[in-house]
Amino acid sequence: MSLNELTNRLQNHGLRLTKPRSLILQALISTEKPISAYRLQDEMATNGMKVHIVSVYRTLAVLQELGIIHYIPSQQGYLLCTESCESDRQTEHLVCDSCGIVTEIPMPTCATNDLLEQAESHGFRMSKIRVEVEGTCNNCQKNPH
Repeated sequence: MSLNELTNRLQNHGLRLTKPRSLILQALISTEKPISAYRLQDEMATNGMKVHIVSVYRTLAVLQELGIIHYIPSQQGYLLCTESCESDRQTEHLVCDSCGIVTEIPMPTCATNDLLEQAESHGFRMSKIRVEVEGTCNNCQKNPH
């Protein structure tokens, strides 16, 4: 997704593209690996913008709520959404153990429905589905480190 597309998504939700949001989005656009809030803060400082870590986390929370980014728990970092997510409620990611690249794939409706049905059969109300599949990406299989 380009910065212009992301700017439009923000504007569609009544938000402006502030300098901190712009720098965070640019950093996320430029990587295929999850990036931590502290690393984002460091990159902003490198670009001459001193931003408190709380502000970075607030910005990330807004972007995550809008479905623009995802938090990848196993990698402890944030990644730009590559699918057209409306929220962070249904995500599936392939995480390469070798190179750290994360690939987002659409979660099949049948899988979502099965999980919802199983949860309901246990009296559980689901609010979010997040799946991380760890393994080795195609590139690392062809070119082992």
